[in-house]
Amino acid sequence: MLNKNKVCNRLLISSLLIGSNFISIAQVDTISLKKTLPKEGKMEHNKPKGKGWVNLLQSPTEWNFENNFWQFTDSSFHGEMGRETEHHHSYTKKTYRDFELNVMIRMVGDSNANSGVCVRINPTNYDNAPGYQVDMGKGYWGSLWEERRASMVQKYPDALVKNLVHQNGWNHYYIIVKGHHIQAWLNGVKTIDIVHDAGFLEGSIGFQLCHYHSQTAVDIKSLYIREL
Repeated sequence: MLNKNKVCNRLLISSLLIGSNFISIAQVDTISLKKTLPKEGKMEHNKPKGKGWVNLLQSPTEWNFENNFWQFTDSSFHGEMGRETEHHHSYTKKTYRDFELNVMIRMVGDSNANSGVCVRINPTNYDNAPGYQVDMGKGYWGSLWEERRASMVQKYPDALVKNLVHQNGWNHYYIIVKGHHIQAWLNGVKTIDIVHDAGFLEGSIGFQLCHYHSQTAVDIKSLYIREL
């Protein structure tokens, strides 16, 4: 016989699933605010623990970006724009296949601000960058988006976001990309866990400033990768 708590939990999951057409079956295990961050994703003084991590913010020469939208500062990689008609991506010159990624990122703006941590993107220019985004913004936080391809791949429930995201503050993403299996934790909570066979298996790491949105400022103060 089910106890009251189990019944309530199942009803919550059912209501969240019904309320979104995009939630995949694989995401049932991620409809929770329980912190399950692996030790590999834990940070100390904005640096991940363990060996083999590479700092991707060491040099601007390792990146492609537009100087009028993105700048390297002493403490972060900064991007800012208003209601542009095109996206403005920044992305690594090197491409990556299987990896872990630790990101400390802050997005400042009103409720329409939008950005994303891009993985395995294959840009043709700064506006057109097909590939995955571990997303940020109203209706997108904690979700997996595939730019210029499948669109929403796995959506994290909006009802849980308000208890998870630090609006206009620093947020931590820990991402694992291995084969077609993609996982991500936002501030210690798993929000993405899916096998998506149609996606790219290799590409650049980057960030998006999204078109048609309000003035948005993005700062990245920590970006570490460890290839698998």
